[in-house]
Amino acid sequence: REIMESLASVDHQEAFSARIHESNKFTYVSNMILDTAMDHPDLIRFLFQLFDARFNPASPGDMTEERLAQKASEFDQLLSVRFMDDPLGYDVFKFMFKLISCCLKTNFYKPEKRSFSFRLNNQILDPLVFKQFVFGLFFVNGHYSTGTHLRADDIARGGLRLIRVTPANHGMELDNAVLLNYALGPKAQRLKHKDICESGSKGVVVPHPTYAHYSMDALFDYTEGIMDLMLADSQIKDYYGRPEMVFFGPDEGTAPLMDAVAFRARERGYAYWRTITTGKSFGIPHDTYGMLRNQDLFGLVPHEKSGTELLINGDSVVTATDMDLIYEHIGGQVETSGMTTTSVMGAFRTLIAYNDTKEESLNLMMTGGPDGDLGSNEIQCYKGKICLLVDGGSILFDPDGLDKESLMKIAFMRHTHPRANSMAYPEEKLGPSGFRVPLKGKNITLPDGTFVADGAMFHRNFITDPANRKFIEQADIQAFIPCGGFKDTINQRNVKAFTSLFKELRFIVEGANVFFDDSARRYIAKKTGILQIKDSSANKGGVFSSAVAEVLTAFLFEDDYEKRLLEDVATRWALIRDMLTLVRTHASNETAMLLEIHEKNPDTPLFVLSEQTSEQIFAFQNQVADAMDAILADEDLLWEVMAAYIPGVLVKILGREAILGIMNADKLRAYRNAIITKKLASTAFYRHGSEWDAYVASTRKGFVPAMKALFEPADEKV
Repeated sequence: REIMESLASVDHQEAFSARIHESNKFTYVSNMILDTAMDHPDLIRFLFQLFDARFNPASPGDMTEERLAQKASEFDQLLSVRFMDDPLGYDVFKFMFKLISCCLKTNFYKPEKRSFSFRLNNQILDPLVFKQFVFGLFFVNGHYSTGTHLRADDIARGGLRLIRVTPANHGMELDNAVLLNYALGPKAQRLKHKDICESGSKGVVVPHPTYAHYSMDALFDYTEGIMDLMLADSQIKDYYGRPEMVFFGPDEGTAPLMDAVAFRARERGYAYWRTITTGKSFGIPHDTYGMLRNQDLFGLVPHEKSGTELLINGDSVVTATDMDLIYEHIGGQVETSGMTTTSVMGAFRTLIAYNDTKEESLNLMMTGGPDGDLGSNEIQCYKGKICLLVDGGSILFDPDGLDKESLMKIAFMRHTHPRANSMAYPEEKLGPSGFRVPLKGKNITLPDGTFVADGAMFHRNFITDPANRKFIEQADIQAFIPCGGFKDTINQRNVKAFTSLFKELRFIVEGANVFFDDSARRYIAKKTGILQIKDSSANKGGVFSSAVAEVLTAFLFEDDYEKRLLEDVATRWALIRDMLTLVRTHASNETAMLLEIHEKNPDTPLFVLSEQTSEQIFAFQNQVADAMDAILADEDLLWEVMAAYIPGVLVKILGREAILGIMNADKLRAYRNAIITKKLASTAFYRHGSEWDAYVASTRKGFVPAMKALFEPADEKV
């Protein structure tokens, strides 16, 4: 801890945390832990007796904290003598005790269960490695898989990631699972969720090697175990003592499985089965709908072999496998497409407008191609030239600009089976200096005579190889929107080469998550004139849409959800319009505020401001929470908050009385309070962030009046 506190650089602190984690992995290996346990059966017996007394429903009463502390002292005395010369053995058994003391409930004694599950408090985590606050943790181990779930707050949502395993990598993936879970959920996802009532969470599921391809079984082991601990059951002793709601979503490997998870929750009698996961086929997908430049709405809906259906304002226009037919109707007319890309482009367009630059004049490079949701939607709506596209198929480059019609038709194919990537781009559309180098290509000669022996190597190094400057300097690429790529593609080791290669770059808006690491962002901010908006500020449209269009709407409509949203075309499309508008507004407001603060504090990089301002919003949420009783006592203020958070079409349909009746019910109290804290804090910051300290001080003179002032008509921002 002293070493950690002595490190001034955040990058060094992160590196030290990673080193601690790596050291622990190589010190406490599974064979050593097993051998240590087997060598001391009496200590294992002590631990099981403690576990049984604490969690067996047949044991009398609950174990008090005082009794648990006595047992901890007794056990520590045993360990101190037994492991006087074996500190590793001491650590192993000390942690075993901690597993019991930190466990709040388990399904261990439930007669029928699919997996063993444990709800743990955050004391189980090493604070030197897991520095960001974690509200709670689930650990699940079943026949097909094992997994963890970490969340940043009581009300939190995030995707479930199914890890691809082989017998060779299983041990490594299992070792890394908790740290990956932490990085993706409580740490990164939390920053994205500043505008919605759910904080960030994530689940990581690691199949056992024998069942690597049993995706549904692996996921059901996980979700069924957690469901056991969410439903009331006399066989489960509950030291947490209050109901919990867990919200899942799709992530790598689980997107097609969300319906099954929701329907299984319904079978088990879970009242909120519609909200337990987003990304369902009967929700509003965040990658399907967009807006044309004439303000009409459109949707591209997949229909397997029959192709892609184009909807405009709810009406079916055409279903086709020939993308020419879709292009005839909307080609070159897309203003924005997909909730996530709407957020990214809201940030991008605010950034360039702040710098008096027109989108049409900016040549763009992008990673991630037309077969991904971000890449596909970016291609559809970008108004300038796209000169470089790097995806899983090839390096596609043309300094004169790639043919937009061809790219757009390939992008439309994302909703048709099979999807197409950059390899579908017609080579005859390349200009005299343009080229395509397939990932699997060999022995290719480029237009200038450059010989490429291996496409994979060329692909891997293209955006960081100084030799490619002769191509890039022809293209005047001034904007970069990564829409795909590996974690930390641009990092401390290669960022200098990247910026030397793309000398003309002026703007980077991170569509893809964690494409840059912080050391790379810091170098770009300090050594170049590039303005860069971080992923947690730009890429938040998908999570916003899922939270509001799916979870909130399901709570409000309850059992009428299918009838009032899915079957009522007018309501569904009005909600889609509201969502696109809200997503764009939130992204634009945050970006504008970051730029305003950055102009006053140019020495602080934009990516640092993105994190700092998020933390300021979170801190103000605590002040809102402290004033919750006073806010709830003012029904007019409560309604102003709800009406600002809930899409207008739902307010119009349900009305004030019905909405407040639903949200004030005991079962939704935590959810309602999360809406209040999040909405008031983010609204206050986007309006007063440039003078934040002064504003916060002013609220102490009268907190509720200050909150009511946020909704006065004279204010310009929404």
